Amino acid sequence: MSSASNIVDYSQSTGFLFYVYTTEQMVSIVRAWAEHAWPITLDKAFLLRDQCGWTGAPHDGTFFTTPVSSGETDGTIMEDTRDRSLVNKINARLTTRAPVELEAHISTITQSIYTDYRNALTTVYGPPKEGRAKFGPHSDWMLPNNASINLASVGTFVEVTIKSPTETQNAALATYYESKYGPDIP
Repeated sequence: MSSASNIVDYSQSTGFLFYVYTTEQMVSIVRAWAEHAWPITLDKAFLLRDQCGWTGAPHDGTFFTTPVSSGETDGTIMEDTRDRSLVNKINARLTTRAPVELEAHISTITQSIYTDYRNALTTVYGPPKEGRAKFGPHSDWMLPNNASINLASVGTFVEVTIKSPTETQNAALATYYESKYGPDIP
C-alpha cells in the first residue's frame, strides 16, 4: 500500500527534511483503517500497520514509524483497556513533524496540506464537523459503521486519529457527561 511514489518531499520548500503522504495515499490509509470491520484485533492491526508501510517499534509493535517520520516514532495503535486483544483507536502523523521553533515557517504548508486532505476526505465521507483546537483546525467524520475520523493540523504536522465504534461512543458519552455535569465528574 505504501511506496516512495506515495510520498511528496517538501524539503526544498521548508529548508529541512519534510515529507508528506500524497492525498491519494492518505485517503487509502484512512479508508483501510476506518472502513475495516470492527472490532479490529491487535494481530489484524499489526497486519494493517505493515500494509500501510509502517514499521513497528522493536520493543512494542503498537508504536510505529511511518515513511514520513524522518525515523522517529510517530504513530500508535491504542489497545482497548477492557480487552487488550482489541484496538480502540489508531493515531498516525501524515507528515513529518517540524521542529516547534519553525512553526511560523511551516504552518502555512501544513495548513495547505490539511486543507487538501480535508477536501479529499469530504469527497469520500461528506462534510465534516469542523473545529479549532489550541494548535490548529480539525475535522471530524462519523462513519456509518460508527467509527470516527479526526484529521488535525497541529501547526508543525498533520495527523489522523481513527476511533473504533466503541471508542467513538465512549468519547461521545464523556462529552455528554462533561457538558451536563462539568469537567469534575466524580
